[in-house]
Amino acid sequence: MDPSTSTSTSTSTSSHALELQNLNSVSSGNQEDFTCMAPEIYRAAAEGDTNILEGMPSADLRVQLTPNKNTVLHIAAQLGQLKCVAWIIQHYSVDSSLLQCPNLKGDSPLHLAAREGHLEVVKALIRAAETVSERDSESGIGADKAILRMTNNENDTALHEAVRYHHPEVVKLLIEEDPEFTYGANLSGGTPLYMAAERGFRDLVKIIIENTTLIPPAHTGPMRRTALHAAVVCHDPKMVEEILKWKPDLTTEADENGWSPLHCAAYLDYVSIMRQLLDKSDKSVVYLRVKNDDNKTALHIAATRGNKRTAKLLVSRYPDCCEQVDINGNNALHLFMMQRRFFISLLKIPWMNVGALINEKNAEGQTPLHLLAHSQLRYRPAYIKNKKVDKMILNSQNLTAMDVISSAEDLYGHKAVIVRHLKWAKARVGPLLRQKTMSKDKDNKDEDNNERKRNKGLDVSFLKKASNSHLLVATLVATVSFGAGFTLPGGYNNSDGTAILRKKIAFQAFVAFDFLALLSSVTAILSHFYGALNHKKAQLASSLSLAYWFTQLGIGAMIVAFMSGVYTMDPHHSGMTFSIYIIFICVSIFILFTVVRQIQR
Repeated sequence: MDPSTSTSTSTSTSSHALELQNLNSVSSGNQEDFTCMAPEIYRAAAEGDTNILEGMPSADLRVQLTPNKNTVLHIAAQLGQLKCVAWIIQHYSVDSSLLQCPNLKGDSPLHLAAREGHLEVVKALIRAAETVSERDSESGIGADKAILRMTNNENDTALHEAVRYHHPEVVKLLIEEDPEFTYGANLSGGTPLYMAAERGFRDLVKIIIENTTLIPPAHTGPMRRTALHAAVVCHDPKMVEEILKWKPDLTTEADENGWSPLHCAAYLDYVSIMRQLLDKSDKSVVYLRVKNDDNKTALHIAATRGNKRTAKLLVSRYPDCCEQVDINGNNALHLFMMQRRFFISLLKIPWMNVGALINEKNAEGQTPLHLLAHSQLRYRPAYIKNKKVDKMILNSQNLTAMDVISSAEDLYGHKAVIVRHLKWAKARVGPLLRQKTMSKDKDNKDEDNNERKRNKGLDVSFLKKASNSHLLVATLVATVSFGAGFTLPGGYNNSDGTAILRKKIAFQAFVAFDFLALLSSVTAILSHFYGALNHKKAQLASSLSLAYWFTQLGIGAMIVAFMSGVYTMDPHHSGMTFSIYIIFICVSIFILFTVVRQIQR
């Protein structure tokens, strides 16, 4: 539960229902309940023009109502037209019904004047009520008290409205006019004092407390919270001081969820306010448990939130509160670990740095060290290296902290650091995980051997298929090179059978590279034959690699031989020859790039 958020819900009010009913009556054609005020009268009341009102018959002014059932006095009071209010009061001085007349939402003219903060209008309305001689037959109170205590459909009095909209002078006046009355809660559960504290109106809190001397003011709010709860949540030390000075026993009052103001301060980490509460409260509040929240104390709540300052203040003032555990057996150190928060400063307090607390097991058998491993908190090694921390203690699953972290998934990238710190602190795996690891290693070893046997067969089969493909390529290169050796560019001499272009350098290059292509491809073919005789993976892979490189060399030599032959036949570089050269260069670059990539691999 977050005490800083309001948990009360708005109650459905009859005023909204009445207003909707009024609107529905118009839309349905039923005009019996629908009312409206003449525009000139509304403007006169709103602007304080009594001349127009003086010219209207009294009967007409009585029946002039807005759709929300506001009278002319409602309009004038709401807009602070003191002159107009005084004229209406004087005009109807013999009747208090106009002063107490509610509109559709139950608001009297005093409600509207107090809501808007019109002090002089409020005074005028109260003085007018005092002059009325008739008494309220039911309650036996005067008209002045009746309008002060009158509530609207939200159960708000004029004082509630003045507090809600922060009008200090109006608040003081209303309290002074009826000091014997205790203003209760509205439909939302808020009393004037609680509403002022909840909204952070420190001056209004002081006014209500100081001016309500005959009867103590009501101080409760929604969910049975007190004004002190609200002041704590608002984080206002001066307001807290004012309330504690007035009623210090509010520190022991808990809301319907069991939260005291001290619990709220611990949750929100308000150290200065917690110090104020501890100075004024009974010591039993420190040990008070929240039944709706796993029986947590204020210390547990501070630990759950990771609030080291408030936790340190609590254990410093009341040392034995650190021995309390929640419903799950967690002490403060457990809860800090669960929130992945640091608490090394707490261990500097002597009664916090004891083995019984550091190595205490919760209901699940987990110690704070187990929770550190489980939450994978990248912690300074000071706690792990603490000699009072038992690194080999077993939880209910017979696992050590090293077992927990070793078998866990690396959630935050801190696993290796934690394992290293644990090893430095001489933490080891427990007997259960050690036995499981030995059995698993044996099973993994057998499985790896079987896998290697299966992979060996698959690898040899793959290599033989690749060798057959490479053999085909090498054979094609050898065939083309052999044929080109007997089909020379330029032809033969009829006289002696020699090549006609044998003296040209391009022809000689053709012969040399054609021979190189033939030699390389034949070597590759022989390497494939040799590999086919071997069934071992290593020798087969070596033969295939050698054949691959000789095949590459043969293809390159064959291309160069072809270009040399073209150049021999067309030395003057025609357009066709030039195009062939461009293609040759591109192919050569591609082959070179492929070879380099293979070498890098």
